[in-house]
Amino acid sequence: MAKGTGASIGSKYGSSVDNFQKELKSGADKIMIDWANESIAIMRKILKQKTRIKDRGKLIADLAPKPYPMDANGNIKIEIVTMQDHWEFVDKGVKGVKSSAKAPNSPFQFRNLGTPDTMVNSFKEYISKLGLKSAKIKGKSTRLYKTNNKTKTKTAKMDVIEQAAKGMAIATKISGIKAVNYIEPAVGQKRIKKLSQAMSKEIGIKVLASIVVEF
Repeated sequence: MAKGTGASIGSKYGSSVDNFQKELKSGADKIMIDWANESIAIMRKILKQKTRIKDRGKLIADLAPKPYPMDANGNIKIEIVTMQDHWEFVDKGVKGVKSSAKAPNSPFQFRNLGTPDTMVNSFKEYISKLGLKSAKIKGKSTRLYKTNNKTKTKTAKMDVIEQAAKGMAIATKISGIKAVNYIEPAVGQKRIKKLSQAMSKEIGIKVLASIVVEF
């Protein structure tokens, strides 16, 4: 993504820039937008099926197509963009401190068991959102208890969620984050081939589509 993954379509395969620009005023630009939206739909479906963490919900909502005007070389480009910096960690996963089984091919890896506040808070929000009545802490189940004192009950609940969140954060760092692999099915070679064929058919010339990744 560019932040995003985009398709860069060249017009230099059998047509002048002027002719290609003219064709873009017909259905070619719509084909690109439709393709990008289809790709986004595929990404969202995979993310919904394979993830649960709150921040990934933001990633699902944030994906959007971004078309660019033709450049001086007659190339046009459309990107699928996101403002969420962690998109690549979700796609490729992260190797754990003690295991790489969840993301064996990932270039990313946790180096220590430190749990920054942002990570703990993310798990706290996850636990609170699901309304868990109990949480496993150090291998034991700690159940929230009720008292007649609302302040004590609230404090106890917060303590349990805090401990549970830290436990989940440490466990995640130990074992790593499983790769979701949602980019390739959406904008991989099969999808790119489909775009090239659709554009070629619309314009009447051979069009080559390719992936351009920017960071």
